[in-house]
Amino acid sequence: MGPLPRLADDGRKPMIAYAAPAAAGKLKIPIVMTGLGLSAKATQAAITGLPPAVTVGLLPYASDVPRWLSAARAAGHELVLQVPMEPFDFPDCDPGPYTLRVGSMSSVNAERLNWALTRFTGYAGVTNLLGDRLLSDSEALAPILTTLSRRGLYFYDTGGTSRSVAPTVAGSLGAPFAQGAQSLDTIQSALEIDRRLAELENTARTHGSAVGTAFLYPVSVERIALGAKGLQSRGFDLVPVSAIVTAPQ
Repeated sequence: MGPLPRLADDGRKPMIAYAAPAAAGKLKIPIVMTGLGLSAKATQAAITGLPPAVTVGLLPYASDVPRWLSAARAAGHELVLQVPMEPFDFPDCDPGPYTLRVGSMSSVNAERLNWALTRFTGYAGVTNLLGDRLLSDSEALAPILTTLSRRGLYFYDTGGTSRSVAPTVAGSLGAPFAQGAQSLDTIQSALEIDRRLAELENTARTHGSAVGTAFLYPVSVERIALGAKGLQSRGFDLVPVSAIVTAPQ
């Protein structure tokens, strides 16, 4: 357990203090690898096998959190905390006992969020673990994004649902925010992951940046590590999520 993240006495935010270095190119591609801490072997493979600019998501339920936190930071990765949020098919699909839920009292969700936020320290932002239902409900989402913003953290919406109101809510609150453009490994095959990485590049060419999200399947780690090697020669920079976060107003 760690302290709740907060602004430093000099006003510095965790999203700045724990941001990984980023290239300053015009076309930026962040990639977020989620699920760290679920499997020791897969977590180690992701930390050591992926380029440092890949952002990694650590689960609050992970065992041996200090080990993975230290290893990821030592390898140069930016970290995001995966906070469990209610999906549409809850409880058939259950992110765990501390899930933030639509319809729960805001005080209950606040307590659950604080539990997740204190599991470890050293992360720059928060992302959703599942959560398509909660992300589609502005009344439930607004207090969560307000808390994260006040604590100096960005929120990364993995982009798993087209019904997400996170961009609108974050914009109205002036909360630091980024949204994924592509799930890279919904189909876990080398060919499909390569195809989606190519689509991510096309999106970045159009919009200046595009974020891809993946899970630490061995094939995902392998193909992303391989694909990242050619990005710079094609005019792209692999960057952490903090490099493309929309600044608060």
